[in-house]
Amino acid sequence: MQEEEEMKKFFAPNPNTELNAWIADNFDQVKDGLDQAGLVLFRGFDTEDAATLKNTLGLFGADPMTDARWSTPRSSVGEGAFTSTEYPAEQWIVLHSEMSYARLWPRLLMFQCKIAAETGGATTIADLQAVSDSLGDIVAEFHEREVIYQRNFRAGLDIPWQTAFGTEDKDEVLEIGRRNGLEVEWRPDGTLRTAQQAQGAIEGPNGALWFNQAHLFHPCQLPSQTRQALVAALGADGLPRNAVFGDGEPIPDATIERILEVLTQHTESIDWQDNDLSIIDNMRWMHGRSPFTGSRKVLAAMGQPQEAPALTPVFD
Repeated sequence: MQEEEEMKKFFAPNPNTELNAWIADNFDQVKDGLDQAGLVLFRGFDTEDAATLKNTLGLFGADPMTDARWSTPRSSVGEGAFTSTEYPAEQWIVLHSEMSYARLWPRLLMFQCKIAAETGGATTIADLQAVSDSLGDIVAEFHEREVIYQRNFRAGLDIPWQTAFGTEDKDEVLEIGRRNGLEVEWRPDGTLRTAQQAQGAIEGPNGALWFNQAHLFHPCQLPSQTRQALVAALGADGLPRNAVFGDGEPIPDATIERILEVLTQHTESIDWQDNDLSIIDNMRWMHGRSPFTGSRKVLAAMGQPQEAPALTPVFD
């Protein structure tokens, strides 16, 4: 990775330097670094306090976002923080923009490395401007047509609806849907079906920027035999998750394959050390995860919700 070129790094003056206190004393410097690079890394600081992520967000005038409608398995650890996506260690987590499947998303993401993996386990990143430039006309098409994300929550397939919505109350799911422009349907067999139309791109300083998760929801991500079996059993509209254009037309497999190819070309890495903490501008950098061995514990928090589909300044 080109860490030295792409991200701003801050090193602790000594191992006992508490991170939040140091940021407070050097806030203008940190703010400038985030403005310029969209990505900052703090290394060698004391980050042991359980509320480090929440307090760091607070220094930027933000509270942790809790109404997140998670699309992947993760667990709350308190103080507004949660585990990063709990996929098996041997799997890649594909690059994505956090909550870009919705009309409201966090502008700031924070990751805190409690235990670095023995090997691998980097948080992968990609510059949205570079990705968008390589995707070319695909960005323009998605910007115009938008994306509908379809989900069918069934026991034993994908994550439970209780995890996704953070509640056991079906009526509360309806209320969350109402607040977020999410179509919610409880079917007679107990299946929860949802549909969310959201942006395919946002306005950037040099044209549209790729900002969606169509490539994560699209069924071409499934092994071909699994996809065929699910379609045969559930129908194309009954898949656990799917992404189509905003007009309801299918997104061609070839389009998704090209998107994944471009993401691979632009993948860089944050190689963690214990107690590192990183702040990422979610509208400038995508993120994911590489496979790993050994134990790995990275916590996350997010804040400063934004719904304007344009790359506005992080700070007023």
